[in-house]
Amino acid sequence: MPPSAPEGTSEHDVPTDVVAENVPVWLRVSAAWSWRLIVVGIVIYVFFTGFTTLASVVLPIIIALLIAAPLEQLVGRLEKWGVPRTAGAALAILALVTVVLGLSFAAGSSIVAGFDDLQQAAVKGFNQFLDWLVDGPIHLSRAQIDDGLNNVTKTVQDNAWGVATGAFSVTGAIGSLFAGSIVALFSLFFFMKDGRKLWLWLVNLQPTRRGERMDRAGMSAWLTLRRYTETSVFVAFIDAVGIGLGAWILGLPLALPIAIFVFLLSFIPLFGATISGAIAVAVALVDGGATKALIMLAIVLAVQQIEGNVLYPWLFGKAASLHPLVILLSVATGTLLLGLVGAVIAVPIVSFFYAFARSLHSQLSEEEPPDTGQILTEHPREAIKTLMAKTGEIRIRRRPHDDDHTDEHPSA
Repeated sequence: MPPSAPEGTSEHDVPTDVVAENVPVWLRVSAAWSWRLIVVGIVIYVFFTGFTTLASVVLPIIIALLIAAPLEQLVGRLEKWGVPRTAGAALAILALVTVVLGLSFAAGSSIVAGFDDLQQAAVKGFNQFLDWLVDGPIHLSRAQIDDGLNNVTKTVQDNAWGVATGAFSVTGAIGSLFAGSIVALFSLFFFMKDGRKLWLWLVNLQPTRRGERMDRAGMSAWLTLRRYTETSVFVAFIDAVGIGLGAWILGLPLALPIAIFVFLLSFIPLFGATISGAIAVAVALVDGGATKALIMLAIVLAVQQIEGNVLYPWLFGKAASLHPLVILLSVATGTLLLGLVGAVIAVPIVSFFYAFARSLHSQLSEEEPPDTGQILTEHPREAIKTLMAKTGEIRIRRRPHDDDHTDEHPSA
């Protein structure tokens, strides 16, 4: 039988522990998990809402952090050689901008130079495809093909306004990209110049003991992010050189732009290598037919196998290795929220927070944890009070005017 209330007390005065004993354990555990999950869900929702709302400001800052992780070492070496950090940060940004503009100019020149040859090859390949539709196993008539082409042309003409609207949208996107680039460059400069000071300012907002743990965890996560970025850049460079060199040996007209596309798309985990390889094979197919396309496909597969099975595990190791499912979900979520940029930055962000949480957990594990075995099934208010009391956040102190009294009055 359930315990009854002590004599002299009403039903409203029944102690909490007596009431809790009448609630099944599974229901108490479920309720305890439920309100915690609700709180976590609210926090995540608020975080992502704010992130997407301020994406035009937050994204350039995140990109600047990713770039600053490897470039900070260059600034540090320049400082050891007697160059002030301000000048070192400016030189690093100047070198970065020079490389980006140089690659863009080289790719643009190559595209302009090889565009005529590629256009002629594309027209020739398209005509061969039409002949295959007529003479091949499908046996379409010329009239059916002409009708299909006319329908496509009419569809494009009918949606010309949509194309024009898209052009205006592209113009707005270019303006946003320019503004974001300015924010990213300024953020990159200050991250390389005063990154440690900015981090310590944030750490010092915490109590001393927590600040020390936070500082160690942050440094561990920062080193992980640096290793991730450096390894990603190196592996992307190897992919670009291997596939670009193969395209050049095959005599493809856009070997350099292919290499640059491979380099950029390699920063998208799982999908980037597939997309860049498909572009290289498509160019080879248009330029030289099926034979060149098959050879290019073999080159792409060989380079990507060496990168995925040899270089990446050897260079990066398992310092912040994530399960492929986690990587897949991270890339998918980043793409849905922020498009291509989200696909690029999703995995580094997850790796950073994973390394931060892992370091913080290892530090807390070294300390004697509080006895929280009974907190899970308590009422939320009582659980919070118990946890704070057992972790030393609540102290019992006597007020000065109560020194002569027998009763103690606890206060937070």
